Amino acid sequence: MRRRLPARLDPGTTIAAVRELHIRLGGTKILDGVTLDVTAGQVLALVGPNGAGKSTLLSALCGDLPIDSGQALLYQEPLAHWSAVEMAMRRAVMLQQATISFPFTVAQIVEMGRAPWSGTGRADADEQAIRTAMTLADVIPFSERVFSSLSGGERARVSLARALAQQSQLLLLDEPTAALDLHHQEDVLQLARRQAATGDAVVIVLHDLNLAAGYADQVAILSNGQLAACGPPAEVLTAELLSDVYQHKVEVWPHPATGEPVILPQRQGAGPRR
Repeated sequence: MRRRLPARLDPGTTIAAVRELHIRLGGTKILDGVTLDVTAGQVLALVGPNGAGKSTLLSALCGDLPIDSGQALLYQEPLAHWSAVEMAMRRAVMLQQATISFPFTVAQIVEMGRAPWSGTGRADADEQAIRTAMTLADVIPFSERVFSSLSGGERARVSLARALAQQSQLLLLDEPTAALDLHHQEDVLQLARRQAATGDAVVIVLHDLNLAAGYADQVAILSNGQLAACGPPAEVLTAELLSDVYQHKVEVWPHPATGEPVILPQRQGAGPRR
């Protein structure tokens, strides 16, 4: 069957969505009626406490989890409408952990991101796409090393490079900054902003609320499997809502240079350090 190559969607267009999404895992309700749009040209951050359903929501958008009720849509079609290859042409995924059993090098791992385009006219761009992705993710210095020899942060950057090489308009990143140092955390979020500026949609699961505040166009706050709020960071990252969702008192102040929200947890002092 001839594969349907994706058209490039205009910024502001809904590229993916969930509608009244309900998911149970092991008999436990994980997502409870979540409705959310993912828009081309924007960075959407998924935040919330541990167990709130962030990674489950991302997996549902990927098509990796069965849905109890509701819908997950990609290019306005239910995910079942697309073959695995067609879906890979339309969305790229970076998971929290990548386990590779064979001794593939970094360059070989990144090259795997081009698999969906094999046999199409876009395969001519493989070499350039791989090189660009490796440069953006800063993995060229260890491109010939075996993946299993890398640190956690290095592995995360390789997984990001593979997703970038796929050159899909929707980029789904599950905690991409978790194993990274401060420099590479900033690099990844700046990269997400640049991808959105080209018209891509980027969905990022984050624990760091300040990264979400600084880089996301929209922030979706999940709590107990439900969507507590979704909107621009300055509107939804409020002290009242975050204190309630995280069950910990927080303060929110405007950044002195940018005006972005800066989230600070209140701490019980034990006296000054010496």
